[in-house]
Amino acid sequence: MPTFTATKLVEIGAVIFVSAGVPEPIARRVAGSLVLSNLLGVDSHGVIRIPQYLDEIEAGGIVPDAEPRVVRDNGALVLMDGQNAFGQIVAERAMRLAIEKAKQHVIGVVSFSRVLHIGRVGEWVTLAANAGLFGLALVNGSRPGGLVAPFGARQRVMGTNPIAFAIPAGLYPPLVADFSTSAVAEGKIRLASAKGEQIPLGWVIDREGRPTSNPDDLYEDGALQPFGGYKGYSLSLLVDVLAGILSGSNTPVFPGFTRLQNGVFMLALDVTFFRPADEYYEAVDILFDAVKQAAPAEGTSGALVPGEPELRCRAERERNGIPVDDKTWAALQEAAAELNIDLEL
Repeated sequence: MPTFTATKLVEIGAVIFVSAGVPEPIARRVAGSLVLSNLLGVDSHGVIRIPQYLDEIEAGGIVPDAEPRVVRDNGALVLMDGQNAFGQIVAERAMRLAIEKAKQHVIGVVSFSRVLHIGRVGEWVTLAANAGLFGLALVNGSRPGGLVAPFGARQRVMGTNPIAFAIPAGLYPPLVADFSTSAVAEGKIRLASAKGEQIPLGWVIDREGRPTSNPDDLYEDGALQPFGGYKGYSLSLLVDVLAGILSGSNTPVFPGFTRLQNGVFMLALDVTFFRPADEYYEAVDILFDAVKQAAPAEGTSGALVPGEPELRCRAERERNGIPVDDKTWAALQEAAAELNIDLEL
């Protein structure tokens, strides 16, 4: 299993994308977003996605030089058309626009559709928290027909429908939560398959509706399960409405939903409208102090604020490098060979 510095891995990704016809600034931005996911330990949304994106460029699902456009703007709320640009490019632009609107109007909401995949959703809400704002993002969509079975069913209906939010704090880094409303993100099943590993029971059911530990059963007419039973299922439907139906993307079971895509709802909120900034930050720090000081449960080292494990992973991988599993590295080498470029270790 090869190991790379973040700089080297971004260079590899950018070279591959440029060779596939992506303008260099966009290639570097998308590669940087993918590698940031790897740095944080979210390998399911890292460079493993490069071959998928290359296939979509060839098929027309991603238009590398497309420019997203604003369809409707009432001052605080915006509807955008992603124009099939890279999802990371559209998502960053949308959240920065939501931040701008929130600083003017307390709240900024941007919804958009017509993008393939916006990557790790936590990246975009972190932009809001770093600007001193609360950030929220809901993302629906999937391949046609969906991947997730409703609670009590075995047939696919919904996507993994992630929710992410970021809370700015005072003495602490922002709280960043990013999770699918399915038991696990599809990318983790993809990663387990790439590594030849089994998965925990409760993540996937096979085509007959039976729990399975084989990740490949998902891709043979199986389905992901919602997390928390009916609770995750209910949240998934919320995401389908706010992110899918409001954006115009609709959901994987709609007629005309013919390819993998995301519908997105992003919100930024100025927390200082409700309380002075110093009071707000002090209150959040008191809350986080209580979480950190809570007595640990048996066999654990205590509670963490969401986002801490990723920051710890980043520090470790910045020291020791980013490991890339052999199957993913082989796929990257194959893609590079098809583009007549040589990836040197």
